[in-house]
Amino acid sequence: MLQLRSNCSSASPWVDLESLVLPDTPLENGSAVALQDADGNALGTGIFDARDPQAAWRRFSWDPEAVFDLDYIVETMEAAVQRRPEESCLRLIHSDADYLPGLTIDLLQEVLLVTTTTAAMDAHLPAILEVLMEGYQPREILIRNDSSARAAFALPQAIKTYSGNPLKGFWIEVDALRYRVDPADPEKPLFPLEQREQFSLVGSLCGGRSVLDLYGNAGAFALQALKQAATSATVVHPNAEYLKVVGANAQRNCQQVEVIAGDPATYLAEASIGQFECITIDPPAELEGGAATLAQLQSDAFRCLPAGGVLATYCRDPEFSADAFEALVTEAAAHVGREARLFARIAQPFDFPILLNLSTSQVLSGLILQVE
Repeated sequence: MLQLRSNCSSASPWVDLESLVLPDTPLENGSAVALQDADGNALGTGIFDARDPQAAWRRFSWDPEAVFDLDYIVETMEAAVQRRPEESCLRLIHSDADYLPGLTIDLLQEVLLVTTTTAAMDAHLPAILEVLMEGYQPREILIRNDSSARAAFALPQAIKTYSGNPLKGFWIEVDALRYRVDPADPEKPLFPLEQREQFSLVGSLCGGRSVLDLYGNAGAFALQALKQAATSATVVHPNAEYLKVVGANAQRNCQQVEVIAGDPATYLAEASIGQFECITIDPPAELEGGAATLAQLQSDAFRCLPAGGVLATYCRDPEFSADAFEALVTEAAAHVGREARLFARIAQPFDFPILLNLSTSQVLSGLILQVE
């Protein structure tokens, strides 16, 4: 295994290309290498890829003898799966936080969704798929390699099945509710597994309340609220295709959900005081308008909720830490002269682990509040 020197002292598992002392002979992207400091002390093993100047090195083990090969990948996958709960829909492998950089695997009942975002993981993908077929015997494996992260590394983008046969949409069950998923169609929403614990938690607070679900791409907040005896539920989303899925989910679960196609921020800004008694805000990471829109959503929610109303608000923007998001929500409440009691600070579930020294492994933070 090749040795590389680095003058970087950061605790992050990513090391900038500029801090690496490279050999005269060019390294192949995706190569397994060992990292040393300027004095020759081992800093860990990892994967080299010169195409990303901000993250040219990924340390996957502190063991200087570790080698990034199929044996390592399979052993680490098995260890990660053993840490997962016994559920039919969950994340089995969470990339960096499971010490498998560039590999994500989701379980949707009898179907596995596999995504790779590094050249090193791409090289082992055929063998990984064989291991999954033998170990899980799923009905199908869908390889979802259409992400922008792959484009940044000049990796080919495609969505395909292991069998080569088309994968039609199917139904999954989460907390006694049925949801339509069509992961082979990039125009359709993926069920947000990282939120599945939130749907039932927030729903339990909605009995006897009117509910507004903003950006509800599966309608799960609205459906769980109605299951818990909410008086009404409205879902607002800018994508009409997403709302078709919400409508199908509502019909399958024998619930009545009002769906509105439009900008959620504009809709909330025009909502009247007391129109809704519970509001959920779950915008995408790449929110149009960025921090300004995120802040305005919070202010308008505080403005129109009645005393005793519930606000469940979430953030996926990697630029915001959990503390920064809480500060933004606090300022938004003060801006409109409202106070709130904190019911819960929210992070992602156990199958979405967070690596202590890699903030981007946290893909969800949130707050559940009662407005005074």
